[in-house]
Amino acid sequence: MKTDTRFMAEHAPPPADHAPGADASRPATQGADAPRSPADRKPVVPHRTRPFWQTLPKLGLLLAIGLPLVFYFQFAADHEAPSTATWLFIAAAMAILGTVTLIGKATEEVALYAGPLWGGLLNATFGNVTELIIALFALNAGLYEVVRASITGSILGNLLLVLGAAMVYGGTKYPTQRFNRTGAHANMGMLWVTLLILTVPALVHLAAVIPDLDPSLAGVEAEAAAEVAEDAAQGESLQEVAAQYTDEISIAGAGILLTLYVLMLIFSLRTHRFLLRSDEAEHEAPEWSIAVAAGVLLGATLCVAYLSEAFVHAIDLFRDSGTLEISELFLGVVVVAVVGNAAEGMVAVWVARENKMELSFQIAMGSSLQVALLVAPVLVFASGFMHGWGPGELMTLEFSPFELLSLAAAVLIAGNALSDGESNWLEGAMFLGMYLFFALVFWFHP
Repeated sequence: MKTDTRFMAEHAPPPADHAPGADASRPATQGADAPRSPADRKPVVPHRTRPFWQTLPKLGLLLAIGLPLVFYFQFAADHEAPSTATWLFIAAAMAILGTVTLIGKATEEVALYAGPLWGGLLNATFGNVTELIIALFALNAGLYEVVRASITGSILGNLLLVLGAAMVYGGTKYPTQRFNRTGAHANMGMLWVTLLILTVPALVHLAAVIPDLDPSLAGVEAEAAAEVAEDAAQGESLQEVAAQYTDEISIAGAGILLTLYVLMLIFSLRTHRFLLRSDEAEHEAPEWSIAVAAGVLLGATLCVAYLSEAFVHAIDLFRDSGTLEISELFLGVVVVAVVGNAAEGMVAVWVARENKMELSFQIAMGSSLQVALLVAPVLVFASGFMHGWGPGELMTLEFSPFELLSLAAAVLIAGNALSDGESNWLEGAMFLGMYLFFALVFWFHP
C-alpha cells in the first residue's frame, strides 16, 4: 500500500526543540544543561532607562525644601518668637513626608534584589519606621499621651481614612473591586485580638475608680494600705495597686503582641504566602543598583531620625509657650499619625484607582497591624529602658475610653464591610464619615 508522505509530515510530532510552549528564540537545552530550579536564573541587575534624579519620587522634593527650613528654624531663628514653633512644626512635617517617600522607594528597590521572602520582611520592617522613630523621640521627651494617641491614630487612619479613601477613589471608576477574603479574615481577627489586649489596662484603671467593679482589687488595696501606713488614704493606696497591676498587664500584653507579630510574618511570608499573595503582583526590574538603594535607605532613615527630633522639639515649644490650641489627643491621633502615614497612604489610594484593590488593602491593613503588633509593644519596652520600669515611669497600654471606642468602631465596621471580599464607593464613604466623626471628637476634647 502506498504511504501518504504528505499526511505523515503534517501529523508528525514536533521536534524536541520546538515543543509546544518552548521559546523558539533560543536553542533547546537537554540533559544536564537544562535549568532545574529558579536558582539557575540570572542575577537581578538594575534596568535604568531614566537618569537617577528622574527615578526619585516627586514628593521627595519636599525634603529639599523642608530640610533647610528646619535647619533655620531650629538653629538660627528666635525660639522666643511665638511663630517659630509653628513654622518649625510645618517644615519638619513637610520634610518628613518627603523623606518617607524616599524610604519607600529605596525599600522597594532593595526588596527586588532580596527576593519575595526577605523582600517582604524588609517591607514589613521599614513600612512604619517613620512612626516608630517619631514615637521614640516623643517617648524620650516624656510625651506619653501623644505617643499613645499616635498609635491610635495610625491604626485608625490606615483602617478608616486610607482604606476609605481608596474605596471611594477606586469605586468611582469601578463599581465593585475585589480582594483576598482569606487575608481579610486573618487580619481582622488579629485586630480583634489586639483590641482586646489594649482594652484590659483601661479596665484596671476603671476598677480603681469604681472599686465595686472588682472587690478583690479593693481587698488587696486594704491590705496594702495597712502595710504602707496606718493613715494611708484608701484612694491613694488603690491607685498605687492599680498602677502596678497596669504595668504588669502592659508588659505581658506587649510580649504577646510581639509574639503574634512574628507568627503573622511566618504565616504571611512563609507558610501561607500562596494564599495571601496578590494576583496583581508585577515583576519589575530595579532602577537602582543595590549599593545606591542601600545608601539611600540608610541616609533617608538617618534623615528622618533628625527630622523626628525637630518635629518633637516643635511640639515641646508649643507646650512650653502655651500656644498649642489643640488637645494632645488630637495632635497624636490626627496630626502625628497623618504625617507618618501620608506617603504610604497615598500609594494605597492611587493603586486603587488602577483597580489594584488587593494591593491597596494589603498596604492599609498591613500598616495597621504593624503598628498594633510591633510599634506599640516596642514602645512599651523602650519606655522601660529610657525611664524605668516602675509605676509612672513605664508607658503602659492604658488608652483613653474615646480611643478604645474609636478603635472598636473601626474594627467592627471594617470587619463587616470587608467580610465579603468586595468593596464599593459607598462603603468607603462610611469609613471616611466615621473617621471624620472621631477626628472631631478628638478636636473638641479638652
